[in-house]
Amino acid sequence: MNFDQIVFDNPTLADAFLFDLYDRAQFHIKSGNGNLNMGLISSYGGESRNYGVSWQAPYTQVMDVDYDANGLVGKVLDYYDYGLIRECNQIISRLPLSSNLDQVFIDTRTSEARFIRAFAYFEMVKRFGGIPLITDVIPIQGSQDDLFRARNSEREIYNFIWSEMDIISELLPNSPEADGTIDKWPALALKSRAMLYAASIANFGREQLDGLLGFPQADANIYYQASLDASNEIIKSGPFSLYRESIDPVENFGDLFIDEDVNSEVIFKEKYDYDAQKSHQWDALAQPSGFGFNWSSNYPVYLETLEQFDFMDGTTGKVDRAYWYDNARSVDPNWFFEDRDPRMRASIFYPGASFKNETVFFHRSMIGTQEGWPNAGPSKHTGSLATGLLIRKRTDPSTPDATRSSTDFIIFRLGEILLNYVESAYYLNDPNADMLTQINDLRDRSGMPNLISSELTEEKIRQERRCELAFEEHVFWDLRRWRIAVEELNNVQKHRLHYDYNANTGTYTIEIADGDVGQGIIGFDPIQNGQLSKEEIDGGSVNCNPTPWPYLPSPLTINPKSSIFLFIFFHTSCVFAPGTKFLMPSSVACHKISFVLLSSSDTVPIVKFLSKSQK
Repeated sequence: MNFDQIVFDNPTLADAFLFDLYDRAQFHIKSGNGNLNMGLISSYGGESRNYGVSWQAPYTQVMDVDYDANGLVGKVLDYYDYGLIRECNQIISRLPLSSNLDQVFIDTRTSEARFIRAFAYFEMVKRFGGIPLITDVIPIQGSQDDLFRARNSEREIYNFIWSEMDIISELLPNSPEADGTIDKWPALALKSRAMLYAASIANFGREQLDGLLGFPQADANIYYQASLDASNEIIKSGPFSLYRESIDPVENFGDLFIDEDVNSEVIFKEKYDYDAQKSHQWDALAQPSGFGFNWSSNYPVYLETLEQFDFMDGTTGKVDRAYWYDNARSVDPNWFFEDRDPRMRASIFYPGASFKNETVFFHRSMIGTQEGWPNAGPSKHTGSLATGLLIRKRTDPSTPDATRSSTDFIIFRLGEILLNYVESAYYLNDPNADMLTQINDLRDRSGMPNLISSELTEEKIRQERRCELAFEEHVFWDLRRWRIAVEELNNVQKHRLHYDYNANTGTYTIEIADGDVGQGIIGFDPIQNGQLSKEEIDGGSVNCNPTPWPYLPSPLTINPKSSIFLFIFFHTSCVFAPGTKFLMPSSVACHKISFVLLSSSDTVPIVKFLSKSQK
């Protein structure tokens, strides 16, 4: 009896095989036993910076991204897992051949594997555009034609995800068989998200390479409708409701991400359990210093992210730069922080915030005296790289050992689905006449005033998404699919806050200071701008940018001549204008070229190539 017969004829072994696929799937950005990369996608999207010094992870996960003969070292954004897809293909193709398993078991387990496979393809297509679509088990001793598959178009990949989710949503049960596994609703949620991405690419991008990349703009409404339909089925027929366990909107929104007992909003989550040897260090890394763990305060938040959150009376949260910049202004913290959108107060640590029944301090110095207030905040809050704000979302104050957190990570929730619905409905001219109702449900839950029809603009929908989904691995990808990453991230000055507290008046003196700035690594012709020379490329040494932005990948040095099967993903370190020729050494056969669009400008493709060995 061969291996396949042993594993795929036995329900226990088949489940073990499948659960390993669940564990290996990149449902969110993570790495290592401590999952130090959790939250780093926010740094790439300009929501926060990654703290630390040169030797610290996760700082090094952002800054030290190297490429060598083995491919990408430091996989923060890269995702190219055909190993996972191969094993999904194994269970999908082998289980139906079993004579020992009942049909319901076969249908359910193969559907779960198809979901994991489709999710993997979604993670790749949103990074690389068109990629090889492989649904069979390639023989280990396969031919060159087997091993080197031609790229499918970006459109084909998205259509594959669409078709797969339609099929398996009819085969899967209405509730999961085990905690952390899927039922029909995550399948519809993936369709909702992926079709919204496809619609955005059609709407804001353009076709390239004879249709290999991009979509016809005329097809945008097809995908918006597909996203809307999937979202609507979840909203109308799914067993989900917005989390409302506390009358306090700040407490309620904070508990949404840590309540694992009563949570009607969660559609799918990745399970963590320290006792099962799967835990993470989010609580330790995110919490402010001085709260029980030394290596903390790792995710400072930029002022620009704070500004996305309006005040509760509906007025803008934007800071008047002409009034504030280079001037220290005395403000009432109850106005500047406490009167903002409750989602901000649940998502961001700010001066005076309460955590573990204590006050969080960020001030540099103090005028006067006040019992219980230190003269200055902890050093990590006031250092030269600090921003005066920290990510709070998902941080559980009750975690007994912050270095071994078991808090689950939400992958899909109803809040996102409502926003997917609203965005799709907006571009479809609100076919069900209810997009205002859906977005106001979210705002009402959050304690924010309802919008009226005239206020429901493209800009407002995007802002609402950035507030509701802040730090949940959405903003970076949203900027890309909207094709505004260049204007949001390239050569953009970010800002931080410095505080001095006046104990006599109960006010802060707040000073806005320059923070990080993009270094012009998106949207340039590297040869024309002196970043690359033909000689450097031909010589096999490519140094694309000497001074990258902290939350974008570092310079890379490659030697294509030395690679046997070299995976190189130039995330944003090497970006080529359309028509720019990438000069490969004559001794290397370039096998595949991939492009990912960041904006609608003419300087947007990002390159990934796979090269064969030297001839």
